Amino acid sequence: MKILLVGQWRWTQYEEAFANGLRVNGAEVISFSTSQYFCGVLGRIKSAIPLLRSPLLDLNNALVVAVNQHRPDWVLFWRPTSILPGAIQQIVEMGIRTVSYNNDDPFSPIHRSSARWRQYTLWYWYLRCLPHFDRNFFFRRVNCVEAQAFGARHAAVLLPYFVPEQDRPMTLTADDHRRFDCDVVFVGHFESDGRDKVIRAMVDAGIDLKLWGGATWDRSDLSDICLRLGPVKAVIGDDYRRALCGAEICLCLLSRLNRDSYTTRCFEIPACRRVMLAERTQDLLTMFKEDEEACFFSSIDELIQKIKWLLADPLLRSRIAEAGFRRVWSDGHMVESRSREVLSTMELFDSQESGLEGVV
Repeated sequence: MKILLVGQWRWTQYEEAFANGLRVNGAEVISFSTSQYFCGVLGRIKSAIPLLRSPLLDLNNALVVAVNQHRPDWVLFWRPTSILPGAIQQIVEMGIRTVSYNNDDPFSPIHRSSARWRQYTLWYWYLRCLPHFDRNFFFRRVNCVEAQAFGARHAAVLLPYFVPEQDRPMTLTADDHRRFDCDVVFVGHFESDGRDKVIRAMVDAGIDLKLWGGATWDRSDLSDICLRLGPVKAVIGDDYRRALCGAEICLCLLSRLNRDSYTTRCFEIPACRRVMLAERTQDLLTMFKEDEEACFFSSIDELIQKIKWLLADPLLRSRIAEAGFRRVWSDGHMVESRSREVLSTMELFDSQESGLEGVV
């Protein structure tokens, strides 16, 4: 099967990793990057404004030309916020199938009521393309129902994944230990959802904490805490894995903005053979055995208690980390398995076995 994968191609864990997963499963994958049409600060501003003008029109014209040139069996659109319905229709008229995947939450009430115009306009064209895709995959189940209300003919969940070549246990150097060692680490962005209170409570409890996540934390009410912890910098690539592997416990907070009941880190942390301490949700309770393969909390008090309990027992931490590692591998939470799910859906559609219609 030949697949043209359309996306930003900026981060290795997304389009690139999924393309490699498709190739492992026997597909031929051709890349089409949308990033080249929105370069620099001005380009990012233009990408956020849903006006029918350059470079939006240039991107879509080039896409139609590329599809006509390569003649793939399917075009896979990864979080397609800059694709026009007219381009989808032209691709369909060539007899080529289309499928979309969105790891964000385009239907979030916070997005749609936000005073931040970027959040409101981001999904303008995506929502208008939904009825035209043959197949659609979403990060979370709630989006499947919402997509059908917007006219999507198909909506299925595609869970996040870990990338074995990237998300793995790492041996740290002496310099790495000085930089990353801590009792608890949180790697993630700031949201105004109470996570600043979680961070403050851990620091006030005397827990040795490292916080990584970049400039988004400048908007938090943690200026005094950040002075004690040091600058909150971003960690990417292997430094992200080193940050996880340098901690005894890896904290996993869920995005309220995206209505998450799990996140990609729920698989990346165990894949690095570290203890995950996550907000308790029903989805996570079905994926991991509590206090055996991962740990959970539902309040700040419980969080502090769980941290102290884990820190007091190195053998317990080791058993949980090892069991969580085995779980994400045995349950097939790696990118190759997710790629196989998408390929199977394509093959079923092509053979007109329509058993996947509706919400999965």
